[in-house]
Amino acid sequence: MAHGPYEKPIRPVAKKNVATRFPKAELKAETKGAMKLVRKLKELVRREIWTKEDPNHYVDWKDNKVWAKINNEGCYYRADEVMVSCGTVTVDQADPSCLRILMVFNKNIGIYQLPKGRKNFDEGYLDTALRETSEETGVAVRPLRLRFGSRSTPPKLAQTPDQPTEKRYGIEDKLTGITEGLSNESVGINPDPATGAWRHIYWYAAKPLGDTKRDENRMTEEEDRNKFTTFWYPESEAILHLKLEDEKFMVKIVCEHIRGLSPADWSSNREREEWEDSMAKS
Repeated sequence: MAHGPYEKPIRPVAKKNVATRFPKAELKAETKGAMKLVRKLKELVRREIWTKEDPNHYVDWKDNKVWAKINNEGCYYRADEVMVSCGTVTVDQADPSCLRILMVFNKNIGIYQLPKGRKNFDEGYLDTALRETSEETGVAVRPLRLRFGSRSTPPKLAQTPDQPTEKRYGIEDKLTGITEGLSNESVGINPDPATGAWRHIYWYAAKPLGDTKRDENRMTEEEDRNKFTTFWYPESEAILHLKLEDEKFMVKIVCEHIRGLSPADWSSNREREEWEDSMAKS
């Protein structure tokens, strides 16, 4: 919602796809063997997606109508018209039967929120999310790797010599462009316009780094110490208390991904964290 003298930007209405549809008889031969896209957590799907070889969404890149749709449906903004924020769904797994979510109560506007905030110059999105969480809650956190599909691409070279890229990140499905594996990538994104600028919030899964109690020495701004009260709520209560639907959705996504982790995934996470800790000390 826009406030003050600013008006909400007018955006083109998003269409389902930018492809020109053709009768199946006109499709190229290679589309006949198209694979069906199987998606997890179907009850939490927000957007239809498909494989590159789906005959019902065939794109003829030589057709000018395709390029016209891309240009007509695109949204273009200057840097000062977009605000990037990053936050976490931080989960305490001390009791696996009852996941607890780290939240704040914002006294200024009277609502419960997930911790988040704007990125600094020369700061990565994940680093922003971890820093903002610590500064707003007083709880130090670290990334929690989950197993889910991402459109980020695996690096061509492994970052650790003893672990091949495929084992660490998974193998990209060339038909979908999706790589499924354990990662620290963003679990979701949502726009939140508040000043006339589009505010894109990138969400990451995290876990406590040691103590779960609020330490105001980590809260560098007096305004945050006065504005925010820190809470840990069980998953169901967190969803009940949160005001914003997008934040409720992100809690559901993260908790479902956590429940889907295998014992091997947890073991891999522990090994990765031990390696990171040893590297930090060296």
